[in-house]
Amino acid sequence: MNFFKILILSVFSGFLFFSCKDNEEQLLLVQKMEKKNRESFDQINKAWLLNIPNASVEVSSVLNQWKEWQSFEQEIKQKPKSSISAFKQKVLNLVSKSDSLHLSVPSRFNKPQVRSRIVALQTKILALDTYFSLDIVPHEKVEDLIKAINKEMTAFYMQCEEIVVKSRIPTEIGEPRIISVSDTTRNAKAINFDDLEQKEILEKDKKTVLKKPNN
Repeated sequence: MNFFKILILSVFSGFLFFSCKDNEEQLLLVQKMEKKNRESFDQINKAWLLNIPNASVEVSSVLNQWKEWQSFEQEIKQKPKSSISAFKQKVLNLVSKSDSLHLSVPSRFNKPQVRSRIVALQTKILALDTYFSLDIVPHEKVEDLIKAINKEMTAFYMQCEEIVVKSRIPTEIGEPRIISVSDTTRNAKAINFDDLEQKEILEKDKKTVLKKPNN
């Protein structure tokens, strides 16, 4: 009987020992992850400088009326401060605010080149979300993506400015005359010159008959 008690106690003690060891290892792993994420937070907090470029009055006027874009920019302006978890939530918010921007572009800027800039921006934000979903956030990758997002923002604004500038360019000198000549040529091609020639011959014959003296 004592043998069985000793055996049971030994098995239980062994199980308790390994269980405690596993818990201790898990605790050490969590602490290690938390330490690395604290280090990542410090680096990301320094690098997190998302910029909104300056814009001309005309571009600002259009973008200020684009509600979805304004909501996205407001999200960019608000920088997380407390922890890596706050940055993770910020990135989720940016994904949510940007995911349908390409579908609501104002008519003035609703051009393929503008939509492609927005899609490129969305791609960079989704990549940012991928890195923040990891247990340990790689701050080097995040820093690179922050720079890439700033470049895409600048490219988007520059594309909008280009559309505005092109709309201001007056008609080139000589273009109205070229259009007029082209229209005249097009109209001339539509006339049947054989019919005109026949009419002219008939008119001449009539004049010739009228001029003949009466017998």
